[in-house]
Amino acid sequence: MEICAQAIAIGDFAIAAVPCETFGSTGLAIKKASPFPLTMVIGLANGYHGYLPPPEQFPLGGYTTWRARTSYLEQTAEPKIRAALEGLLARVHGEVVPSK
Repeated sequence: MEICAQAIAIGDFAIAAVPCETFGSTGLAIKKASPFPLTMVIGLANGYHGYLPPPEQFPLGGYTTWRARTSYLEQTAEPKIRAALEGLLARVHGEVVPSK
């Protein structure tokens, strides 16, 4: 499945947009990895693919990890999406991002 993730820069300010409901830990990790002094993570942007729990949350259970029509991403989606956003932030910052 493909999703639309975006990174936008306005001077020293960056916006990372993802079409999911992210956990606080995910937003903080993206901000920490960002090359910008100020980064905002916006969830539920350009679509809705449900909750985006980090893999370590799945063994704990809870409604955010339950598969449903409105929450259906794979258990490893969070690190993949986080890495993609971090790469996009580096790219809009003008850094060379190694290809995989």
